[in-house]
Formats: sequence, C-alpha cells, structure tokens
Amino acid sequence: MEIRLLKREEIEAAKWNGCVHYAANSKIYGYTWYLDNVTNDWMGLVEGDYQSVFPLIWNDKLFKLKQLYQPFLCQQLGLFTVNVRSKERINQFLEAIPKEFKYWDLSLNDGNRNALKLKEYDVVEKKNYHLDLNKPYDELYNNYSKNVKRNLKKALKEGLYLTGNLKPETFVEEVKKAQLAKGIQHPEALYHTAHRIIWNCLHRGKGVITAAYNTEKQLCAAIFFMFDGRAIINLLNVSTATGKDIGAMPYLLDATIKREAEGVKYIDFEGSAVPGIARFYESFGAENVPYYQLKQNQLPWWAKWRKK
Repeated sequence: MEIRLLKREEIEAAKWNGCVHYAANSKIYGYTWYLDNVTNDWMGLVEGDYQSVFPLIWNDKLFKLKQLYQPFLCQQLGLFTVNVRSKERINQFLEAIPKEFKYWDLSLNDGNRNALKLKEYDVVEKKNYHLDLNKPYDELYNNYSKNVKRNLKKALKEGLYLTGNLKPETFVEEVKKAQLAKGIQHPEALYHTAHRIIWNCLHRGKGVITAAYNTEKQLCAAIFFMFDGRAIINLLNVSTATGKDIGAMPYLLDATIKREAEGVKYIDFEGSAVPGIARFYESFGAENVPYYQLKQNQLPWWAKWRKK
C-alpha cells in the first residue's frame, strides 16, 4: 500500500473531497474547506490516487516541538476511505505519521473503531449521541423522558416561536456570553473559528441557525445545525437565562425532531463527556455511538510533563 504525506498546497482538493464524500464513514469535518477554516496548518496522508485520506492537524506551540491535535469544532477525523476500513489499514496510516510529531491527540471517526484494538496507543472511548428519526413523531415523543415532556409543556405555555433570522455574529456572541457566565473564557480565536464555520456552512447550504423567542421578542435559545448527508449535527447551541427556565432548548430540539420524523436523517448531538449534558441528550431517546481519542506521548523528558 502506497501512502504519501502531502502538504496542504500539494493536495488535490477535488480528489480529496471526493474520497471523503464517497467514504462509507464520511464526515463533514474531513473536507478541505472545513479543515481550512478550523486550522492554519494541516497536511494529509493519502493512499494511492486518493482512495484513502487521513488529515493531520499540527502546531509547534510546545517549545517548537511538532504535535498533532484535534481542532475546535472538529469532533472526529482519522481515516476516510472508499476501501475496506480494516484494523490493518488504520494501523498502516498511523505508522505512516512522521516521527517528527512527538505528541498526538487525535479523535478518530466512529468508522475507525478498530483502533480500539491498537494496544500500542493510549485509546479512550468518547461518547456521542445519535437520535434516528426514521419513526413516526408520536413514537419518538414517547421515548422522551418525563422531564423533557414537562419542559415542552412549559415552552408551549410561554408561547415560544421559532425563527431562522438570527445573524451568525449575534449567535456567536450569545454563545460567548453564555460561556463567560459559566466562568469559561475561551481564546477569541475559537469564536472567530465558529463564525467562519457557520458562514461557510450557510453559504454552502450546509447549515441553519434556528432560534426560539418568547412573546416579548427576547431570545431564549438558539442552535446552529450543520447538515452532513443524513446527519443533522448540533454543532453549537446556547440557552439564555430566560430560556433555561421555560424549556426553550427542548422546544427547539423537539421542533426539529417533529419536522424530520419518518425521514432518513438522524440528529448527531455531538457528545458529551459532561454527564449532565449526556443525560440531556439521552433524555430524547438518543443512543451512544462512540468514537475514540488516540494519544501518544514521545516528547523528550523535559517537555513530557506538560502533556500529562
């Protein structure tokens, strides 16, 4: 098997994107346009004439030592292939990663689950929740928890209504405000990344911002859904203080479920490792579809402690 390492400028985007598109384990995160918007520095491993591709996102921020990392808003990468996704193929790609990358923190996609058998790496199972929408709405509703149903009654009583008119910059600013209210201060660059991804998805017809307002026209909750084949991905969401008290987020999700019921799509809730958030997604009847985080630390002894 011939595996080449190509710099970003050497990659033929049409062929790379064709591989990601036709791969049985296709993910929107693997397209060149998506990668270009979440990082400044990436290269790729390519098998043959782009039958398989494996993005490598890197930086040298740790004492100028090169490391591979998983960028913000890019949950799953790893191997995308139109060939057999065997343990052997995944292993060959991992072995083809240049030795100059002394530290890895990679999240492989859920089609790379064979990686769990790779004992030479530190592999952690990560939770991700999917809700299949190929059932009648009544059946999906019956799988909601009592708490979700109670929140939906609150939302209906408040007279919430939905709109798709919320501007991306307003949405991102609301996400930032909510994070700061929790005492979480992300680098400003992360919010710029979110803004770029949202605009690119909207421009390509790959996403929509849906917002819930109360009768006083106050924003209560908003979600940016990203469209990826059959998947409706809950990429970013936010609830205001007002919205949390009246079930605005369950109302938003329920509206999407109602609209897409009996179709071929599914909601990808994107996580979470936070128990409370995981329980919230499970409360809609979603099931865990795990993926795997793979780490390797071959940093020199004087730098290794920074990554413990």
